[in-house]
Amino acid sequence: MDQAIHGVNSFLNKLTLSNHSLTSQILIINLLTAIIGLFFLIIFNFFLILNDNSIEIKNIENKKKLNRISNYLKDNSILRVPLFNEKCEENINSNLKECEDIVLSDPQLDPTLTQQYIVQNYLNEDIVIKVFDDSWIKYADTLDIYKSSEDVVEVDIENKEIKSNYYTNYRDFYLGIFYKIKQFFIKKKLQPNLINYMGDVSIVKETIKKKSNGISNLYLDQENTIISILSQSIVKNQKVYGVVLVTFSVSQNNTQLALTSFNLINLYFIIIIIMFLSSIFFSRSLVAPIKLLSRITRSEREKLSNNHIDNLYPRRKDEIGVLGNDIRSMSEDLKKRIAEIESFAADVSHELKNPLSSINSSNELLYLNKISDKQKFLLLKNMKQDIERMNILITDISSYTLTQVEIEEEVFEKFDFIFFLNEFLKLYLNNKQKIIIDFNCESLSAIILANKNKLAQVLHNIIDNSLSYAPFESNIFIKQKIVDKDLIINIVDQGNGIPIKLAEKIFDRFYTDRSKDGDKHSGLGLSIARKIIETFGGSIILTKSSYPSHQGACFEIKLPLKD
Repeated sequence: MDQAIHGVNSFLNKLTLSNHSLTSQILIINLLTAIIGLFFLIIFNFFLILNDNSIEIKNIENKKKLNRISNYLKDNSILRVPLFNEKCEENINSNLKECEDIVLSDPQLDPTLTQQYIVQNYLNEDIVIKVFDDSWIKYADTLDIYKSSEDVVEVDIENKEIKSNYYTNYRDFYLGIFYKIKQFFIKKKLQPNLINYMGDVSIVKETIKKKSNGISNLYLDQENTIISILSQSIVKNQKVYGVVLVTFSVSQNNTQLALTSFNLINLYFIIIIIMFLSSIFFSRSLVAPIKLLSRITRSEREKLSNNHIDNLYPRRKDEIGVLGNDIRSMSEDLKKRIAEIESFAADVSHELKNPLSSINSSNELLYLNKISDKQKFLLLKNMKQDIERMNILITDISSYTLTQVEIEEEVFEKFDFIFFLNEFLKLYLNNKQKIIIDFNCESLSAIILANKNKLAQVLHNIIDNSLSYAPFESNIFIKQKIVDKDLIINIVDQGNGIPIKLAEKIFDRFYTDRSKDGDKHSGLGLSIARKIIETFGGSIILTKSSYPSHQGACFEIKLPLKD
């Protein structure tokens, strides 16, 4: 049972489009679309055949012709003809009186006038017209009357060139199939109304009995073809003089209907061909850049030489172009992170190597025991300081690494920086140095998009540095202003300041210029602060103070405003 279920699942997985290439998926979708289109086209042709009213229209037209023929023959072809006189024939040279009297017959249908009218008006019709007198004698039949032609054209049958081409053969083939299908449905539709054809005489007899009432029936002839026969009596003065029959084939080909279907199927094939060609072209333009991106990612993963990779990325304005830009940005970011990790590892190694070397040297001297007790005490003191330095470094490195992870996972929110900073500065109202922090803001509100905790960490770092450098009971000045669409914050103290030539150096990892308690600081604070501000889309720099009463270190933070 489990194997059967597994087999079914395996078969269904093979049918899933995602298991095929993009080109195959596009072709499969187009094939399904073509099949669905063909299905609806067949249904349309089916309704086209079923709703064909050409039979009803032709039946109405032929009834009008039948009525017209009957009326004409009634008015113009019923005559009295002279009867034959035997006495006048025997005494042709005598002057017998009875020869002068012409005896006329009873009114009857004249065959000559009847045939002339039919020949002149209905010989080339696509219907068969037959006229019978009241004695069932056929006077006219369009199938037996041949109109001679005055011109004789000589045709060389052997040398006649038969013009044909693939399109004509294809059209004739399609029309032939259409006619067969149409006849099949017509027979199915008319089957309940069909009568076996017993000959024209039986129809004439029945029509004479009904006099003025015509007959319209569907018959199945000896060739298994459906024919419609309309009959009407030629009646004058309540007497039947003959019968007119109009016969036509119900399954006669409707060329216009067939050509409509033929044009539709051709349009369908043209659309399908265009769709498949455009799909192949589109799939090439879609698959090729995706394969290129895949090749680029493989080369990046395999660390191949990629100096020219930037030129290989697809430069497009659609989703593939966006994907290419995202992959390139991700690749550049990964390279930057790798380079940063390598640099950070080198910096950490360098920072830890110095105290370790110092501890190792002191340990060797103590191990050799060739120094005085006073020098031993100094060495032990230095070893303690180095160990404390290493402990601080390890703690700050751990904090730095954790902060890097938190920066990647931080959640941004919109908030008012003015309100946030006023609340934040309440933490420094009672500081040990009794330093006053003066906040001057030009606007009542400034909305930014950032992470409050990380922004507070930046401000803590800068203000704590100012508190450690600023004189006792001095002042720290914070100025807020808006320039274009950026929020500018200046934080400046009244300390000795930092040389402007170190404006970039102070943001390097592990850099510190503290002359006192330098071993208590690892020099990672400002580096972390810059990274946090950059994640907000802003910047932080050391600039020269423009405030006369505050000439200490001046930090400028720039953050983009949000609506």
